[in-house]
Amino acid sequence: MLDATVALQRYPFLGREFLTWLWYLTETDADAVAEAAGESVVVVVGNRITLEKQRGDDTERVAIRGEAAQMEEGLVALRKGALVSEVNLVVEIGDQNYSMNVRGADLTVSSLKTPSTGPVRVVDEMEGAILEKAGLLEKALAILDSLFYSFIRLRISDAWEEELPKIRRWVSQAAAAD
Repeated sequence: MLDATVALQRYPFLGREFLTWLWYLTETDADAVAEAAGESVVVVVGNRITLEKQRGDDTERVAIRGEAAQMEEGLVALRKGALVSEVNLVVEIGDQNYSMNVRGADLTVSSLKTPSTGPVRVVDEMEGAILEKAGLLEKALAILDSLFYSFIRLRISDAWEEELPKIRRWVSQAAAAD
């Protein structure tokens, strides 16, 4: 079995396809997102999404930013063959909110924000606070790993051929509705 890093280098489209599939899933089936994540979780696209389309040596890029980001541009880019190359994800687990940027090229996570931890009042509480923060970081990354694993299982199965028309239909219907 290939290490994820090796697989992404060998098949660079996988990360972009994953993020595009995840955007589709967050917009169409929240229950499927929770099932793919392996727990009760809500995942939504946050305040930033970048899409790219390769044309020979050139790359067309559409970047959408802002709290009330207009996704029409992104949907038009998808219709033209672009894939999500970077996205800000907001993950809600119960009353805990996480935010992270994920890059499709190598699934690099940046700007990971976890729920706040309790204040440290004395030095003796420092170790507990560090362990709590590490646990929150691990939780966020485990959710992303589970989602990617679910995507890869789908992507290499025959069910992918059934999923593609659904994604195309979502792009067409969402773009037509805007």
